[in-house]
Amino acid sequence: MNGFVRRLARATTPRALGERLPQSTLVGDPLRPIRGIAPFSSTAADALTFCDRVLTSELLAQTRASVVIAPVGTSVASPDCTLIIVDDVRAAFIDTVAWLLPDAGRPRDPAPGVDASAHVDATAAVSAQAFVGAGVTVGARTRIGPGAVVYEDARIGSDCVIGPNAVIGWVGLAYHDGTDRRRRYFPHLAGVRIGNGVDVGAQTCICRGMLSHTLIGDDVKIGSLVYISHGVSIESRSWLSAGTAVAGHASVGERALLGIGSIVVDNVDLGVDVRVGGGSVVTRNAGEGERLVGVPAHPVPALRQFGPTPRE
Repeated sequence: MNGFVRRLARATTPRALGERLPQSTLVGDPLRPIRGIAPFSSTAADALTFCDRVLTSELLAQTRASVVIAPVGTSVASPDCTLIIVDDVRAAFIDTVAWLLPDAGRPRDPAPGVDASAHVDATAAVSAQAFVGAGVTVGARTRIGPGAVVYEDARIGSDCVIGPNAVIGWVGLAYHDGTDRRRRYFPHLAGVRIGNGVDVGAQTCICRGMLSHTLIGDDVKIGSLVYISHGVSIESRSWLSAGTAVAGHASVGERALLGIGSIVVDNVDLGVDVRVGGGSVVTRNAGEGERLVGVPAHPVPALRQFGPTPRE
């Protein structure tokens, strides 16, 4: 279950949302309180979420959200959940978020320097040419280089290095083409969480999450010109060489190594100790210890040494 929830400043109800969504149908308590927005796997009992699939009792049991925007054809009912039935689920969800959180589309650009609401440890070193936004947390002995931009709701642990012109907490490319032919931007409501001892290279971009935080574990090493998209999880002691790209909601297991210029496509999971050769494109899940090369990447018995130690 996903514990993320974006809280609302003021609670609302399914009835209020239904009045703003044309041709919607309510199933269940129309006055059930909504106090946050969360993913379908939410553990929050008072949150609004959405589901693209026609809901069954088994599927509905996978969420604790109290209100779900669901597609036409859904007929299941629950005493603990109100359904808002619509033709275009994602369009309805995006429009609802825009109404409830009008500033949630993209984070505001921070001004030069450190925002007054940021919490920067006294031992951290932040360049005078860096931009640190509202609510950011920076741990002990962490260094942030010139031109780096850290957007609101990012947390950076201790003993990290954020290289020059790196961007932490911008948004990924996420749009929905509605049945009304209008292209809508999917909001990024979550943030970035960076552990301890993490290196982030120059001009690297780590995007904020949509409905789950982008997570970088302890002692991860990230080269320059790397792109990490929304909702990605990079587990501890992994190594991402320069120019790599990890697409949305992919996960990289502990001690994985991604060679220079390699690509991991969206929603792919790489296990512990996976190694990916330079220039490879990983399009499928990989189990513990697999060695992958090629386009698309395929398993090989062995892969020459590269990464954190010099080649002998």
